[in-house]
Amino acid sequence: MKIICERDELLKSIDIVSKAINPNNPIDILKGIKIEASSSLKFIGSDSDLSIESIIDADIQEEGSLIVDSRIFFDIIKNLPDGKVKIYTSEKNELKIICSNTNFNILYLSSEGFPEIKKLDEGENIRIYSKNLKQIIKNTIFAVSDDESRPILTGTLFEISKSNMKAVSIDRFRLALRNQIIPETEFDNLKFVVSAKVLNEISKILKDDNAIVDITIKNNSVMFKFDSFTIISRLLEGEFLDYNKFIPSQSLISAKINVKSFTEMIERASIMINYDDPKIPVVLKLKNSEIIVECISKFGNFCESIDIDKYGEDLRIGVDSKLILNALKCINDEYAMFEFTNEQ
Repeated sequence: MKIICERDELLKSIDIVSKAINPNNPIDILKGIKIEASSSLKFIGSDSDLSIESIIDADIQEEGSLIVDSRIFFDIIKNLPDGKVKIYTSEKNELKIICSNTNFNILYLSSEGFPEIKKLDEGENIRIYSKNLKQIIKNTIFAVSDDESRPILTGTLFEISKSNMKAVSIDRFRLALRNQIIPETEFDNLKFVVSAKVLNEISKILKDDNAIVDITIKNNSVMFKFDSFTIISRLLEGEFLDYNKFIPSQSLISAKINVKSFTEMIERASIMINYDDPKIPVVLKLKNSEIIVECISKFGNFCESIDIDKYGEDLRIGVDSKLILNALKCINDEYAMFEFTNEQ
């Protein structure tokens, strides 16, 4: 193998494919990144549940494939000076990495036995803009359960019906639901659940633009393809909760609240909680045309109010500050409507 490529592109690809690698994997070959130079330069990271492939531009002077330790390789490339990087194999089973006056020699493994990425050439296909998928993940992933005894809830449910995509995450305390218009599909009721771990990594790669993301579902696998990246993962299996029964059909009290002001107020109240007991709730009082936030701890008290537009009766309710902050930080609009059923 003999290749020449830009250091910055190389570093980006290594960083991304490394997210699919478990450095504690008992199988040595799966601790590494596969470098494959043929018609294009590919970097592949894989474990039993997730595989990521990245393709970058390179001057391929000699084809080949091999495995290098992901952590060592990343640290080397990260600390190289800017410019072109020359990578080639020697007769001593070493991989030589040269950039300007910097030289590294590291050992590598044969790529024989590395699992092939089984790309989904056929299956149910959905298309969505990168910025929309990124926002969907942001709006729902915070509500995914971390209870491993119910693995199906450690992911987000996607429901596709014609031109509507619905994403739902739920745990013991909260539910997050997002509707998104997508290009028309042929599906009336396509459902699948993607692991939060996978969605989190995808969100880090996605750009906030109109690039097309192709999502393909086949059997128990899902493939996301965009830009120069291909991500393949197993779907979570099992029966997702009937989330509709947790959504109230109507609200008795509602309030239009400035998101920034309310967020900052809850964050200030959280100071008292953080130095005491995280189980202490913040108390919300909706009274007349204002919302009052109160908090009482062994270190002291907090009280603050802001004006709101309230509809319905007055209300006093205790909430977990972290739960409400997680939701508030997903809202991009200046104002949001908060709806309440009752004081129970």
